[in-house]
Amino acid sequence: MPVARTVLAALSLFMLAGTALAQDDPAGTPTPPSRPPVQQTPTGAGDVPAPEFVASGQPLEIDTHPINPKGVSTADKATLDQIDTYFNNIKFFSGDFLQVGSDGKRVTGKFWVSKPGRMRFDYDPPSALQLLADGTSVAVRNRKLNTQSLYFIKQTPLRFLLAEKLDLIEDSKVLEVGSEQAGISVVLEEGSAASGGKSRIQLTFPAPSYDLKQWTITDPQGYDTTVTISGIDRKLQLPDRIFFIDQQKILK
Repeated sequence: MPVARTVLAALSLFMLAGTALAQDDPAGTPTPPSRPPVQQTPTGAGDVPAPEFVASGQPLEIDTHPINPKGVSTADKATLDQIDTYFNNIKFFSGDFLQVGSDGKRVTGKFWVSKPGRMRFDYDPPSALQLLADGTSVAVRNRKLNTQSLYFIKQTPLRFLLAEKLDLIEDSKVLEVGSEQAGISVVLEEGSAASGGKSRIQLTFPAPSYDLKQWTITDPQGYDTTVTISGIDRKLQLPDRIFFIDQQKILK
């Protein structure tokens, strides 16, 4: 099963979840790296995609171009500043997610984020996968097998996405950025001990709201995982206990 991960702040956790997903589906086999085919729509070039296109889980294509972090253009800096402002204005963030792997497998679930540092992703049955961050550690749990893998947040790209304040240029490696009528997008490169190498994360913010709706993660093996989020609630405050990690269940 290809390594898969994610959010927002959850974005990169889906790369940590590959082993647990394979345990959920032991018969699964890797497929060649590829993105799910882009659904054709009747809109003309440059038109804003219909909401149902985004909700379908298909990758939303927004053209991006490489940037030089030491010489970012005024237009590109404005786009990156817009993304920074979006994340920095969020403290509570919850909703539903749809994850589509490079093999076309679709899984759904719910997520909750409380910045700084805390998040939770619960996959819907039959998957037993759960991802937790408690402010210090990140746990990937299989509730059916009662197993758990634990990482320090600093071992994952979550160290900046769950931070109270984000500055993409200072806190990450920005590879590409794009802004067009359909929305804005940024491509980041992240490497960590937890993910086993360097991964690419493309965040997509469709017009007209420019809220985060989708990201695609390309893992160190070249497999793509696309995550689409919906039903967003920015006001729901949750108790810290829902992000609690039971340290006694650590296996590795």
